[in-house]
Amino acid sequence: MNIEILKAQHRLIIRLASALGGLAEALKTPEDVLRARELMTALNTALIEHLAIEDGELYPVLMKADDASVRLLAEHYVDDMGAISGAWAHYFGEWSQARILSDRGRFAVATKGLIGALAHRVEREDDTLYPAMEAADARSAALRDEDSGSV
Repeated sequence: MNIEILKAQHRLIIRLASALGGLAEALKTPEDVLRARELMTALNTALIEHLAIEDGELYPVLMKADDASVRLLAEHYVDDMGAISGAWAHYFGEWSQARILSDRGRFAVATKGLIGALAHRVEREDDTLYPAMEAADARSAALRDEDSGSV
């Protein structure tokens, strides 16, 4: 699996999240609120695409790893992402343009908390999960090389 695609998606997610977080702190006009919703929609699309690859390609491979610690790591990440996905879905549904306009302060606080959780998750995936996947890929390649050499 090409982890670089997932890492590139992480960079996009962080850029969008950072822009949204900065804007949430400084909302002044209805145009700012419109831009916030546009950023939320772009971030939602990026998250859906990213999770589709993780759920469809990354986690199935890790869940079948020979190493039990890798399988447990993958299970932990799947469970943890469910909580973050649920929080994002609630946030995305709750904060319409009208709601943001009516309660900018709470929107800023909610956005800061959610962006912090996303950033922490991205950092953990980059530091722990993706290296585990790369190691599993390397082990599989080594086993294939051994098998093809012994035939």
